[in-house]
Amino acid sequence: MPFFLEVLSGPRKGQKDQLNPGQVVRVGRATRSQLIFSEDSHMSGTHFSLECQKNACELRDLDSSNGTLVNGARVKAAILKDGDTIVAGETAFVLRIEGEEAASVAVAPGSAPAATPQDRLLEMLRRDFQPLYAVLDAARDTKILVLLLQSKEEYHSLYEGEQGAKLAQVAPYLVRLKPDSLLLEKLVREGWGQSWGVYLTCSGEIQEVRRHLRHFLEVMLPEGKQVYFRFYDPRVMRVFLPTCTPEETNYFFGPIQNYLAEDEKPEGLLHFSNKGRGAVKTIVKLSPDAPATAPQTGTAVSARPPADPPS
Repeated sequence: MPFFLEVLSGPRKGQKDQLNPGQVVRVGRATRSQLIFSEDSHMSGTHFSLECQKNACELRDLDSSNGTLVNGARVKAAILKDGDTIVAGETAFVLRIEGEEAASVAVAPGSAPAATPQDRLLEMLRRDFQPLYAVLDAARDTKILVLLLQSKEEYHSLYEGEQGAKLAQVAPYLVRLKPDSLLLEKLVREGWGQSWGVYLTCSGEIQEVRRHLRHFLEVMLPEGKQVYFRFYDPRVMRVFLPTCTPEETNYFFGPIQNYLAEDEKPEGLLHFSNKGRGAVKTIVKLSPDAPATAPQTGTAVSARPPADPPS
């Protein structure tokens, strides 16, 4: 049965290398590896190895500096099946086993599954909230970076420079999500309720949105200490935005029309908009027993202004 290692991200995207059963193949940045990715500076010289037998492959991490992720989890060794993903450095791979067929689940005629909160949310994001972006917190779950690397969407870290490169695996990422985006569906179905990040709408280009959001990565506390501000964590946003004055709200929104975040219970969507009098919060019910178009509204209250962003 033929085995292939396909590259999902980076300059080699689309490259497929056949793996021969019984052969140990080392993947890394140095010439002592059989599959060499010298352009990936975050990959170790010999990062991981693969040995395929019958209908599975055994992966072993070769004491790499940054670790090896399989389906989003850091591993020392793992048995891989068809479709499993691997991330080493800044390169993502998928294992393909030709002849493998995905198991199908039969659905009886007329027995369509009931709409879930994720179904309702996905429909709303595609229909009512475009152009749509998400700010995703890679520190929350290693699966987030895997999904980004696998996707065809444009995304950028909010960090930059040497420090940004060091924090690549835990950085916040801005990604543009079109209505037909497969990544959008995966984020909603796998990440909603897990505090993976927040959504927003803006008619500006992705670099304009990124420049604006970078202003809020660090803030100054009243005692003068400068700290990271995790505004893209929905648990932070749903507490922070209702405390903003109209002036603070105007500054935080800038070119952004809407911020969207999960409520404490994932059956609720928090919709924040700027009407010039502070952030207006609308709670949209996503549960099947309440229509998604019947929100509860409330307005913000005043609080101390945030510190100016660092230069």
